[in-house]
Amino acid sequence: MHLSHIFAVVRTSLLILIVLAAPVTLLGAYAEYELRVIDAQTQLPCSAKIRITNSRDRAQRIDGALMIDGTAYFTGGLKMKLRPGQYEFRIDAGPEYPFMEGHFILNSGDSDNRTIELKRFIDMKREGWYPGNLALSGRTVDLETIMLADDLVLGNHITWNNQINPWAGKPIPSPRDEFGAFRSLWELGGEDNRAGGKVWFARMNEPLPVQRLQPEYPAATFFQSDLGSAHVTAASPLEPDLPMWVARDFLDSISILGPEIEAYQFSEKHPLATQAAEIRKGDVTGKARLALDTYYKLLETGVRLTPVAANGTNEEDESSRLDRVYAHVDGNFTPDAWWNAVDAGNVFVTNGPLLRATVEGYPPGHVFPINIGEKQEFQIALSLATRQTIAYLEVIKNGEKDLEISLDEYKDRRGILPPVSFTDSGWFLVRVVTQESGYYQYATTAPFYVEANGQPRISKSAAEFFRDWVFRRAMNIDLPDGAQRNEIIDLQREARDFWQKRAKMASAP
Repeated sequence: MHLSHIFAVVRTSLLILIVLAAPVTLLGAYAEYELRVIDAQTQLPCSAKIRITNSRDRAQRIDGALMIDGTAYFTGGLKMKLRPGQYEFRIDAGPEYPFMEGHFILNSGDSDNRTIELKRFIDMKREGWYPGNLALSGRTVDLETIMLADDLVLGNHITWNNQINPWAGKPIPSPRDEFGAFRSLWELGGEDNRAGGKVWFARMNEPLPVQRLQPEYPAATFFQSDLGSAHVTAASPLEPDLPMWVARDFLDSISILGPEIEAYQFSEKHPLATQAAEIRKGDVTGKARLALDTYYKLLETGVRLTPVAANGTNEEDESSRLDRVYAHVDGNFTPDAWWNAVDAGNVFVTNGPLLRATVEGYPPGHVFPINIGEKQEFQIALSLATRQTIAYLEVIKNGEKDLEISLDEYKDRRGILPPVSFTDSGWFLVRVVTQESGYYQYATTAPFYVEANGQPRISKSAAEFFRDWVFRRAMNIDLPDGAQRNEIIDLQREARDFWQKRAKMASAP
């Protein structure tokens, strides 16, 4: 099978030196500088974000701009008033443009402007890939700016939670805020965050009345029959009630990538406390890797949940990172078509590299039927574009590493990977990891599935892992005896029975 291979590493440095003579530097004086950013091909203004640091490496606050984590977001242009001195900057217009880096010098009383052209090195939308983020928080006007600067097409705006419903007693607005030609922000997204974990709701027409229930009560499951076409996402694979949610068929997707995962706090009674304790102190990738390993275990039970990404709603974890899920839409893009692609698992998840893979022309999420015992080989057609340095590429098969190669070896192979072979049911995906040292930066496709004689792969040990998880969770429910505690215990018993039955259905160790 022909393998398409596109690899791009684009990094541009721009040196701007502005030295305008000023006879005297006055205490407290400022210089003014106006920056405009345009697309090199269309010559139209670009939305972007810029981080400016002074000679002491301190991020500069730009008055009037939306500031997140020391980074200013803007659309088209930015007027700055800075103290005299030397500054470095980095412009980021989203993952389809190169970073633009450089420095400039300002003297007291300076007033100047500059237009910078950015050349897009890949157009994901032309390939049918559209990025979204399933949990954004903040003001609508700010989120529109963020989505434009980060080149997000669809966002889920978390506007209510189990503590407060700002829509109570008010007219319910249109569920979707449309802006920027084809971008959509779903305004009635919600969050339920309790002792059992956090879930996000998207495609809602009205908030859920979850505010009146006890913290231990899995309120979201109580309203499961009212969700209709809503999309429910587990905030991470680390949530204590995850096995119960899966057993009740409550979830549509699971977030495996985002700053909230790396900031996750494990209590001593958490079902994964033992695994979390094994993470070495100072290992910034440990929690993210544990989340990914837990997701693989879930896939090993035959459960198929689409992986997604989200910025999250913790203000202290607010980040200018580019965590996102790309969904592949055939034909004309519509928000409904995007959600349908997510439901089908036609996605890849990333906080950096742009990784697209097909097998026999099909995107991730496809199910390939085979006859049990007959060897079938699957050739992966891979396209990769990145602004980051890739450390390695790997193929994961049935939860284990089937192949790992360096980028140099990948290029030496001319982008052709060895085929993945199966004689029985299973799944596989492709992942690339960068050399970023500050956090776990990677991209992964959703799984491709292989079904022998129409049956999924079910691992007995994986099913027993989640059964035992339910036991540990049930033992630590913090409620006095009573009707509500009994109801919660009954839910956990049902989950235990689900996973026990799953283990008995196992087709693999």
